[in-house]
This record gives sequence, structure tokens and C-alpha cells, in this order.
Amino acid sequence: MEAASGTRCFDCDEECSADAWASLSYGVHLCLRCAGVHRSFGVHISYVRSCALDEWSEAQRAVMRRLGNDAFETFLLSHGVPRRVWLVIPLETRYFTPAADLYRRRAQEMAKGAVDGLPTDIRPEVRPPLPVLQKAVGKWTDDADAPRCQLCRHDFDFFNRRHHCRKCGRCVCNECSPPESFRPLPQLGHPDPVRQCKLCVPPPAKLMVGMGSSSSLIS
Repeated sequence: MEAASGTRCFDCDEECSADAWASLSYGVHLCLRCAGVHRSFGVHISYVRSCALDEWSEAQRAVMRRLGNDAFETFLLSHGVPRRVWLVIPLETRYFTPAADLYRRRAQEMAKGAVDGLPTDIRPEVRPPLPVLQKAVGKWTDDADAPRCQLCRHDFDFFNRRHHCRKCGRCVCNECSPPESFRPLPQLGHPDPVRQCKLCVPPPAKLMVGMGSSSSLIS
């Protein structure tokens, strides 16, 4: 199943039509790098196929035609998760959230041919497994990979300086890492207050329906 020209990865927005993969669990296209992360989740979370190298059944093709990147994006927005928020949540965490869990269950029923009676119940108890969260903590973003703040998306320049959150490793600006976000991180070797982003300290931004705070998930 060849990807159309201009196909973009749902998880990083990179153009991936030349080497596209897909997650049948959500009906979205992925680049090779993000597909590798999806494979690490296990097929119960994301069933990944290569658009060029794997054989596709007609039923699998139908899933992709019925769903697609736009359908998942629209669903997330309807559940209070705009695109910019989805891209801020660590990739290792996004698909272990109540909204993603609900969409996956709906997609499974659609793959069976269901049109009506799709699941609608949010499961607030859904959480990322602890080992997955631990891998995200302290992952340092290189300066060259962050021309703009990874939270508010404002470009870095002489006045809008680049900083790193000592907990998640994101590149952030002053607005997204204000003085009240400085906290000790003894578990990472920082007994004194150090810079953290607004997403890593309370009160955090609302991420997903039923998720609670990102700090409570990581600690």
C-alpha cells in the first residue's frame, strides 16, 4: 500500500511519503523513526506495518481509507487535545492516555466493520507504564534540534533565549520556564532548585481527559 505524495508523520509532522509506515491501531501514517517507537509499545497498543515492504489485506487498506491522520486529529480536538498539545506530550507517553485508548478501541470496532455502537467511554485509569515514563525523564534536546520553544513554539533569538528543563530535557523559553518553576530534583542529582518547564511542575497544563498532571505521572 503506497503512501500518497505529501504524506506526513502523525507524530512528528515530517514528510514521510518516501518511506511511510502506518499504525493500523489508529489508522495514521508514521515516519520510520516514530514507527520504531510504536513497535516498542507492543501490538496491543500499536500494530505497525510498512506501507512499502509489508503485504496488506483489503481489510487493512479499508481501515486506512476510513480513518487517516485527519480523523484522529479531529477526534483528539473533540476531546480537548489540540494538535499543538499532542506534539508536546512525549511520544513514549501519548498512546498510553485515555483519549488514545478510546480511539484505539473505536478503531478496532471499525476494523470489524462496525458503524454504530462504537465505544464512547473514557477510561481515566489508563496510565503509561512506569518504565516508559522513566525513559522520557531527562532526555536532553540538542540546541540544534530546537530552533523554537518546544512548548509555546516561539522562535529563539537574542532576546528570547533557549533554556533546558532539567526534568524532561526540552528546550524552552523564559515564559515556559518562569522562576516559580525552579524546583529541586534530588532523584536526578539536583538537591537545589533547578530550571524546569511549566509542563513538569504543578500546576501543569491540562494534557488529556482523565490524565491528571504530568508531574504526578512522572514522579
